[in-house]
Amino acid sequence: MSVATRPARVIELAARGHRSIPVLVVLVIIWTVFYSRSSAYLSFQNITNLTLQIATTAILALGVVFVLLVGEIDLSSAVLSGVCAAVAAGLAVNGGLPLPLAIMAAIAAGMAITFVEALVIAFGVPSLIVTLGGMVILQGLILVVLPPEFTVSLGGTSFARIASTAVPAGISYLLAAVATLVFAGYRLFQHRERRSTGTRTSVATVLVPAVVVAVVLFGGVFTLTRQRGLPMPVLIVAVMLLIAWYFTTQTRYGIHLYAVGGDREAAQRAGVPVRRMVIYSFLILGACAAIAGMVDASRQLGVSVTSGAGPLMLNAIAAAVVGGTSLFGGRGSIWSAILGALVIGSISNGVQLLGLTTEVQYFATGAVLIIAVAVDVVLTRGSLLPGRR
Repeated sequence: MSVATRPARVIELAARGHRSIPVLVVLVIIWTVFYSRSSAYLSFQNITNLTLQIATTAILALGVVFVLLVGEIDLSSAVLSGVCAAVAAGLAVNGGLPLPLAIMAAIAAGMAITFVEALVIAFGVPSLIVTLGGMVILQGLILVVLPPEFTVSLGGTSFARIASTAVPAGISYLLAAVATLVFAGYRLFQHRERRSTGTRTSVATVLVPAVVVAVVLFGGVFTLTRQRGLPMPVLIVAVMLLIAWYFTTQTRYGIHLYAVGGDREAAQRAGVPVRRMVIYSFLILGACAAIAGMVDASRQLGVSVTSGAGPLMLNAIAAAVVGGTSLFGGRGSIWSAILGALVIGSISNGVQLLGLTTEVQYFATGAVLIIAVAVDVVLTRGSLLPGRR
């Protein structure tokens, strides 16, 4: 292989897959740098704090991934998370509605709002404009939903237990064992299916991934249960990721999702319901935004006009893109949500732990985002050289 073709070969391999490897390398570098400055950075307590801090961003980024995969973008979901949290808190705390019903009502509200946005987008209006206008409307809507004092306190309520509940270590290890066995059984089923069709596969394709999953799950449980137990927000994120992974990789819906993002016209000619897929993606984002808002409200012990404000929207989009989801649609996976959230959250956590100024966090986060988008552009056009204009 000539020297000139090596970069092209690397780009081709990265475009086909393995986009999580550079993210993991960046994550290790970030952890190494901050750990060299403070040994407390990788302590059990700080890692637990880090996972709790990124829970909201990871859940919202998961919804953003679905929208990016179909080639759209959303700027209103962070504010929507605050509106949904206000709906749930108002119904559960001020209205006396049972918490499960309040949660269902908030999720339904989030999906209804994104459904309206999706209909306008399906009509032909750019998603950037629709969701930008939606963000402004939702900033006014949260003032309507909140009571006259513009705040709802959640301290001492059942709502607060969403974030404060911890799953005991024994149950956490049991869940990790069940998840490992299910994954190993699934890989074994795939192995036998391929063998039955005449495809030669090794048992290593079953054992190696199963061992990796077991190490990650049991290592995570061991680390996160050193305090009180496995935090409920972490379990919520894990369950949502698993459900999203199944539907995006093991169903016809997932095939259509990537087809729409990869080439919308070709997908339309192949009979894929393009508009319906776009609407489905925004509905999922609405549900994720509602759950993210309620988890964040439970952690903050309150809902106010600032709920969903600040850098949450930027962090969610940055997490999805930094984790490996393409801004141009059709490439990426739901795991990019958690990987990107870890990168963004690790920077923020390290800056806070070391007592550095907020500017450092903004500089680092912005630089990582720009580099991630630049890499995405290179992978999209398949060359390091800019195209001709």
